[in-house]
Amino acid sequence: MIKSAFIAPHSPILIPNIGKKNRGILQRTVEAFDEIKEKIKEDRIDTVIIISSGKENKEIEINNHFQQDINFEKFGDYFSKISFSGDIELSYKIKEEAEETSLKANNKPNYKASVPLYLLLSEENQRIRTFNGKVLIVNSSWQKNIKDHYEFGKKISNLLEREDKRIALIASAELSHSLSYRSPGGFYHKSESFDNKIIELLKKKDEGLDSFFRLEEKNLNEIKECALRQLAILIGAISQKEYSPETLSYQKDLGIGYLTMDMNI
Repeated sequence: MIKSAFIAPHSPILIPNIGKKNRGILQRTVEAFDEIKEKIKEDRIDTVIIISSGKENKEIEINNHFQQDINFEKFGDYFSKISFSGDIELSYKIKEEAEETSLKANNKPNYKASVPLYLLLSEENQRIRTFNGKVLIVNSSWQKNIKDHYEFGKKISNLLEREDKRIALIASAELSHSLSYRSPGGFYHKSESFDNKIIELLKKKDEGLDSFFRLEEKNLNEIKECALRQLAILIGAISQKEYSPETLSYQKDLGIGYLTMDMNI
């Protein structure tokens, strides 16, 4: 059963050994992560499903490796690392439910999955004492559109509800990457209104779906978001449940839209 669902950014700056002093710029985001961490403990979660961005896969991809080894060596951090067991059983059940997906065994998840998992499921480099569960990584598809991802989420929602285990869903997502002239994607004048619109549509729930699906591809290329497909899966997966989205934090200090949200199931 789905017990909780969240949206969280994946900036490596949030990792203490990487961000160091700069981590303080994202203090409100750090505090929002702490809130989510506490809720995962309180909900006694058995499996965390992290919905991440896939750059190369044509299909929505389910990672069915038995172990996920998280590290940040590519960012020069050789200390921050942790391993979690993968939920192989659930990966095959999802594949049976949504045959159009692909399975791939990979024990080294990308940083977009690793950052939220590390921050939410570790405590000073140790696994949370109350979390002895498993993780499952779902990667979005660059080829499929937003509605395809929503339909996938909706397709697996019944399966997740039938599960005896207590499940938390986390969409690893970042909004505009072009909010200021120092942004990684440069500045685009419609980026801030885009971020505000996405937050508004998320809070409208079903009433905002049509607008969510109709977002203009031209603007998206300029906005350089890394969120919509992951959000679509999350929304689809919880579409049959009552929920009340709450913004825990939204920061744009570094020119990227970092949204942290609790869907409050």
